[in-house]
Amino acid sequence: MPTKAAVPTPPPGAASARIDEAGEEEEEIGWHVEEKYPEGEESDVEWIVKARDQGGLDRAREAIEEAIEHAKTMTHVGFLTMPDRRLFPRIVGTRGANVSRLRAETGADITVSREDSLIVIAGESYFSLVC
Repeated sequence: MPTKAAVPTPPPGAASARIDEAGEEEEEIGWHVEEKYPEGEESDVEWIVKARDQGGLDRAREAIEEAIEHAKTMTHVGFLTMPDRRLFPRIVGTRGANVSRLRAETGADITVSREDSLIVIAGESYFSLVC
């Protein structure tokens, strides 16, 4: 479930480093990590793939099989929920640079939702999700 972002309280008389306006409500940013399907059932999934030729079907089959094998290595899923999609550029970066860098450094799958304010991160361990 979403939780309030931890904002350290400065000592009395210290200069504030906040850039938001005074009195503005704290925004809820949720970060939740859980084991990937710890009690999930295994089942068969039927895929229907269409292509122009046999080569296209072969490439699609190979891509699906690689994605399935990669997904098997993922042990945890993190859910980052933002209160406002306008905050996404701070995380995603210019043209997705931050997400691309994190994918390369951690091997995690990162999905930025286009419909809601959710970013899903799947990785091989909890530590790779936090870094």
